[in-house]
Amino acid sequence: MKISYELQVEAEFHIGAGLSRPGVADELIVIRPDGQLVIPAEHIRGLLRDACTQILFWTGKEKECCKASLQKAPTEAERQGVLETCGLNFRQSQPPCVLCRLFGTTFTPKSYHFSDAELVNDELMKKSGRRVSTHNRIDPFTGRVPMDLLFSFEVGDPAVFQGYIERREKASNSAELLEEVGLLVAGLRLIERVGKRSARGWGWCQVKNITLTGIGGTWESVLKAYLEGEATVSQK
Repeated sequence: MKISYELQVEAEFHIGAGLSRPGVADELIVIRPDGQLVIPAEHIRGLLRDACTQILFWTGKEKECCKASLQKAPTEAERQGVLETCGLNFRQSQPPCVLCRLFGTTFTPKSYHFSDAELVNDELMKKSGRRVSTHNRIDPFTGRVPMDLLFSFEVGDPAVFQGYIERREKASNSAELLEEVGLLVAGLRLIERVGKRSARGWGWCQVKNITLTGIGGTWESVLKAYLEGEATVSQK
C-alpha cells in the first residue's frame, strides 16, 4: 500500500544547508549532496506525527493509544516504569496502537516508510527560484546591530514537492489498514507549514493530489470511512 502526494509550498521558504548538526537538518528544507532540494523524511514524519496526534484527540480516539506514543520525547524511565507503552506493558494481547504502528517506538518498529519530498522542477528553481536574503538582529542592550548579528540565508520561491508513504508489509487485516491510511490522509491534509520561520508566514503549504495505490477507493472515500467509523477497507 502506498500513499503518494504533492506538497505545494505557497509562500517563500527557508533553504537549509543540509548540515548534520543535531536539531538543524531535520527541521529545514535542505539541499542534498547531489544538489536535489528536498524536505527530509524526518521533517515530514514529525509534522505528520503531530497532526495525527491532534486528530486522535479531536476525534476522541486517543484512549486507544499508549501514553508513550502521545507524549513528546518520554524518558526511558517513564517508558519502563510509568507510561503505558506498546510492546512493553500495554496492549500486550493486541496489535500496537495506531501511532506506534505508523511511526514506531523503542519497543515497536514502524510499519511505514516515509520518503523525502523532492522538488518537482529543480532546474527552474536553480535558475530563478532561489536567492540570498540578508537580515540582521538588533542587540537589545545597545540598540545597534553588531557584526556577529548580521546574517543571510537562502530563500526559495513557492514550489511543489512530491513524496510518498509506503507500508513495508501487507496489513494483517483491513480494519487496521483503514485506521492507518485514514489517519495518515487526515494528517497530510492538516499540514500547513514547513521549514523555519513559519511564524512569519514562511513555508505556508497544502498537501494536494493524494493518490492511493493498493487500496480500494480514493483518499476522500477512505478519509470519510475513517471519520465515520466504518469497519474495513478493501486491499488490492
